[in-house]
Amino acid sequence: MDNILIISKNDLRELLEEMIPAQTKAPEIKEKDEEVLYTTEEACKILKCSKPTLHRGKKEGIVNHIRIGNNIRYKKSDLLKLIK
Repeated sequence: MDNILIISKNDLRELLEEMIPAQTKAPEIKEKDEEVLYTTEEACKILKCSKPTLHRGKKEGIVNHIRIGNNIRYKKSDLLKLIK
């Protein structure tokens, strides 16, 4: 008969941390380091403006943006600065 062992999530995490060498672990990402990116539609909702207004602000250098391939994204931190 097979034996079944039940362990808690924390016990499993500790066991895995002991088994996996520290060098192979991915670096932990702190929430402060994470930057949320918004689409044009989401940025318009946050700034309460239309797409043409957002585009004009982007073209005039008022609204910072980043390009990922063919996509335009807006950083949360940049949008919050505009609101203030």
